[in-house]
Amino acid sequence: MKKLLLTLIISLFCFNLYSQSANELFNQSIKYANANNLKKAEKITKELIKNYPNDEDIHLYWNNLGAFQSNQGNNKEALKSFSKSFELNDKYGVALLNRAKTYRDLEQFDNAIIDYKNVIKLDTNNEEALFDLAMLLSKREDYANAQVYYEKLIASNPEENYPAAINLVIVKKRQGDLDGALSDMNKLIEKIPSNEFLYENRANVYNNRADILMNMKRYDEAFVDIEKSLALEPDYVTAIITKGEIYYFQGDYGNACIFFKIAQSKGAPKEKLDKYMKNCK
Repeated sequence: MKKLLLTLIISLFCFNLYSQSANELFNQSIKYANANNLKKAEKITKELIKNYPNDEDIHLYWNNLGAFQSNQGNNKEALKSFSKSFELNDKYGVALLNRAKTYRDLEQFDNAIIDYKNVIKLDTNNEEALFDLAMLLSKREDYANAQVYYEKLIASNPEENYPAAINLVIVKKRQGDLDGALSDMNKLIEKIPSNEFLYENRANVYNNRADILMNMKRYDEAFVDIEKSLALEPDYVTAIITKGEIYYFQGDYGNACIFFKIAQSKGAPKEKLDKYMKNCK
């Protein structure tokens, strides 16, 4: 179950600001949320909002309500709650970020992009907003702007943003900057022994470099990397397809088709293989 930004809110509460009743209601809502009884948490939060509409932290209650609703799949209601929270306090970026995520989940991408950009205006280095915005822009093939946000995210915390660094490599490759993509990927591979994330995802990293080398027509080097990737994860479908592509682009359709058919048997998307399978018997 996805979790929106609720736990971050808790630390913002100063309990001495509340009457005992408000404090009790809030604590009960969190207790039920932690027990995954979100319906009860939602009900109590609505009671809290009804009983204390003029509380100085009412925007926090509305955000919590939106989080409980969204985590139950009630995204349309959650949007209203996050909007109310932000309406009550237009400096409260948590509600705006939650609304952006909800728009994203509803595939209302234009609205999500607007909200993510506004979160970044409030909090220049908000890592979630930067990453999600870059992902959405990349999804829309707006690679130049996606690169801007990935680079900003990486610059804010270069030792912790390796997922963004890998995505940046892909964005550079899709813009035709193969030299830049390869240079970045080489640096990431050098860090595999010392970084847990890269080590755990090294099959993906080697596949990505193989893909870049393949696009540079450096097929022998690409083959070395794809063998490393598949040695680590023999059922990694993306790497199986990449291996087929390395053969394919060298004109070896026989071996290429062997790997495309293996990928197909392991559930590879049909549309990803259709352009190749016409050369397979």
